[in-house]
Amino acid sequence: MTLPMSPKNTTLALKWFVSFLIPALVYWLLPIDGKTLTHEMALFLAITTWAVCMWAMDTMNEIAVGLALPVLYIVFCGVKQQVVYMPWTSEVPIIVIGGFALGKILSGTGLGKRIGLTCVRCMGGSFIGTLIGVTVAVSIVAPLVPAVTGKAAIFCAIGISLCDALDFKPKSREATAVILTCCLAVASTKLCYLTGGADLVLGMGLLHKVSGLSTSWMEYAMHNFLPGMIYTFMSVGLVILLLPSKVDRQTLRATLQVKYQELGPVTTEQKRAAVLMLVTLLLLSTDKLHGIAAGLVMILITFVAFLPGVRLLDGKRFSSINFAPLFFIMGCMTIGSAGGFLKVTAWVANITLPYLQGMSTTLAGFTSYVLGAGANFLLTPLAATTTMTSPITELGVQMNIDPRILFYSFQYGLDNYVFPYEYAVLLYFFSSGYMLFKDMVKVLAARMVLTGVFLVLIAIPFWKFILA
Repeated sequence: MTLPMSPKNTTLALKWFVSFLIPALVYWLLPIDGKTLTHEMALFLAITTWAVCMWAMDTMNEIAVGLALPVLYIVFCGVKQQVVYMPWTSEVPIIVIGGFALGKILSGTGLGKRIGLTCVRCMGGSFIGTLIGVTVAVSIVAPLVPAVTGKAAIFCAIGISLCDALDFKPKSREATAVILTCCLAVASTKLCYLTGGADLVLGMGLLHKVSGLSTSWMEYAMHNFLPGMIYTFMSVGLVILLLPSKVDRQTLRATLQVKYQELGPVTTEQKRAAVLMLVTLLLLSTDKLHGIAAGLVMILITFVAFLPGVRLLDGKRFSSINFAPLFFIMGCMTIGSAGGFLKVTAWVANITLPYLQGMSTTLAGFTSYVLGAGANFLLTPLAATTTMTSPITELGVQMNIDPRILFYSFQYGLDNYVFPYEYAVLLYFFSSGYMLFKDMVKVLAARMVLTGVFLVLIAIPFWKFILA
């Protein structure tokens, strides 16, 4: 006798079925010809779609899917093992490890809680004021810390400490709003400065090589600071609008007062932690002078935290850090390395770029934005910039359009994503476990649509005026 399935099991079975059905349809509907689109490329797209479905529907633990991706690409797509595991030799894993250690110092000493509560008090104790205060703080730090991953490590730790201080439970609407605000502020302000990310520096170098247009740091800031800041506060505004707090303002203020009194006077350990954080910020903000990469800075600071006289970390405290999300992050980064190896990006470029011919500057810029947002589903921003910048620039020159307008629009596309695997910074914040997936996706999807409107009505007209 077969027992009836519970509604929970029925839903799970349906999710599994859909998670395999959609990738199968993707594979069978693709025009495989063995030349421009090979069998291996189609399998890559199907496997990647499967992973996205598993994450989107929460069918399986995200870490397990991340572990499986490299193996699936090797076995079914013929990607070499050294290619899929190349992200492990990059700066990302040591930044994640160092960032987790930094977060443990901030939380273990109580310094992060003190910083977070002080920030809230300065903004009047309201929930909206808290989100705006975080955004202003990130905006101030943005030009000082060129490495976007370095800023992510600092503000993710502060955001988590703030949630813990105000009793915002992980994956609650309030916790999601706080951590997502930290994430969007860090990611959006990156576009304001040429040194905001390695992909921007690389892309502008490729643009100069193809078009001969040289853009200095200050010129780039003139082109992008104002649009970038409007874009940043627009992004945070969406968080405020779509994820309103359920906590009463007076209740929040009362809780804040109690929590702040519980902190007591600043301890000696917190003073040592504050000095270490200031040294970290100084090293991250001067990486162009000393040449030490952000990841190495984070590991160096972690080592210093163990030293006698500092003693902010010990074996017990360090062993309590949950490093499991690292495997999820690195598994997701495999998508970019495998996609580049199989030349999936070149296939996408050959299909899409010809459609830009004959368009107006505004429409071509908007199309570049859509292309960037679409590329995120398959590649990392760095890989997409490497692959697409030269053909986009060449097309702009052929159309007598300043190619920087197309490149800037493309970068805004790369800064719009829906799923955590699309961008390492979003992955980092999502792996904290404080954001509810569906609330995060709701904000990011609305942001993607609104950014297109922002580019057409504000950013592209501004670039046309200033580059005329």
